[in-house]
Amino acid sequence: METVEELIGLHESARLDSLNLIVSENRMTERAMAPLGSDISQRYAADFYSGTEPARRLTEYATRLACEVFGARYANLSPISGNVSLLAAVFALSGTGDQVGRVPPFFPGGGYPLDYAAFDRRSLPLPFSDEDWQIDLDAAVSLLRAERPPLVVLGSSIVTYPMPVREISEVVHSYGGLVAYDGSHSLGLIAGGEYQDPLREGADLLLGSTHKTFPGPQGGLVLTNDEEVHRRVEVLSNFRPLNGPTLICNPHLARIASTAIVLEETPWRDYARQVVVNARCVAAALRDEGIPLRGTGARNFPERTYCHQVLMDFPLDEARRLRDHLGRHRINVDGFLRLGVSEMTRLGFTAEESTELGRLIATLLKNEHSVPRETDRRIGELIDAHRKVVL
Repeated sequence: METVEELIGLHESARLDSLNLIVSENRMTERAMAPLGSDISQRYAADFYSGTEPARRLTEYATRLACEVFGARYANLSPISGNVSLLAAVFALSGTGDQVGRVPPFFPGGGYPLDYAAFDRRSLPLPFSDEDWQIDLDAAVSLLRAERPPLVVLGSSIVTYPMPVREISEVVHSYGGLVAYDGSHSLGLIAGGEYQDPLREGADLLLGSTHKTFPGPQGGLVLTNDEEVHRRVEVLSNFRPLNGPTLICNPHLARIASTAIVLEETPWRDYARQVVVNARCVAAALRDEGIPLRGTGARNFPERTYCHQVLMDFPLDEARRLRDHLGRHRINVDGFLRLGVSEMTRLGFTAEESTELGRLIATLLKNEHSVPRETDRRIGELIDAHRKVVL
């Protein structure tokens, strides 16, 4: 029977000896990974315990860094995932039986598939254009004016274009509602000034996970400029001994320490800018090679992507077969055939190499049963040339 250590070795061989284009993952530096194996990983920071003053200072420092990077007055690093960040916002800012506006999940829509009914909320899907791969703004505005949900969550898992945050926020605020922007996929690009700036565009809070375009450990983050919103969310996501349980009892200090290092060390603007450049190069190469992409009907956005994702357009059963085909040739993607360029960008991929990668992927997709030997050789060379984090 294989040992844990042997299985970890197999994992690292499979994942580090490939081109990882999983949209939900990224690569961390050795410095950022170090706290995850330190003593702090099993400790608490509550002042109810003695010996916790350094851990509390660490949390305060990480919180200040998050506020600085995102230009927010308040930050909450307690949530241990993007999902928990979203749950904290939903529980804090809506009531039992309330409708919550959201982007429809998967196809069409691409929104995060949270089951609102399981938490005694009613999902209000915003109208979505499959051809444009965007919210149908006019129809969404009409729906919101009619239904007046107290909370609207803007965010997608399958995404290429910015959300109409300003327009939706104006409508929701007009009747006293709130807007949460789920930036789980775009958080690192927002930090770098790319994609969009939800808090400046009208969203009441920005939340998300810290391991996608934000190149940190798995975890969550909630940001806002509204003190009341911050306090309401914090009650549900920041445990205080003797006051009863909340969603998070222990916020995992090692994760917070690691997140602080990522906030410190990442060259946000250079990284985010190169992510978008690389994604567009891959998309353009695929388009030029005749590979179908989503969102081609969009007239308001001339580029095929404005973030880290490139969305190919294949039926689901075919997409999963092609995913496995790409995997056999050391290119990792998901079962929707989404391509994410965050990790390869951190490893130093240039625009020229991204264009070449797009062509290599197109070659694999068009030669499923007869892949040229040169294709595999070149993929291997790209893997060997990009093994260290440089951005």
